[in-house]
Amino acid sequence: TSLSDSLIASNGIISNRLAGQLRYMDSRDDEQDRGITMKASSIALVYTPEEVPEATDGPAEAPLAAASPAASLRINLIDSPGHVDFCSEVSAAVRLSDGALLVVDVVEGVCVQTQAVLRQAWREGGAPVVFLN
Repeated sequence: TSLSDSLIASNGIISNRLAGQLRYMDSRDDEQDRGITMKASSIALVYTPEEVPEATDGPAEAPLAAASPAASLRINLIDSPGHVDFCSEVSAAVRLSDGALLVVDVVEGVCVQTQAVLRQAWREGGAPVVFLN
């Protein structure tokens, strides 16, 4: 959810100062009170890469040609619960996605739910990426 806040802040929806504290995707009162995600939430974001320099056919030392604008991408972000009690929410989110970004807290380490989510992503044909936070 902290990563979701940061991505949402990069789109200007919330302040960078509040990212990680606001828990924007946790819209239910009980989620805010308990500090955990219990229901999957989604939001559409736009990612516009910085200008990408075009390759040149010249030697490696040659300066790069003028940069070309890169196309914006729409990212549909689904923030799903990480706790094992809410595995049905995770299953539904994985089925709706092309891929999965699995955030692992390095202090807590790999848990049973971490392995279950990874297996679910593989089973559903998604492309999982593991991110160590």
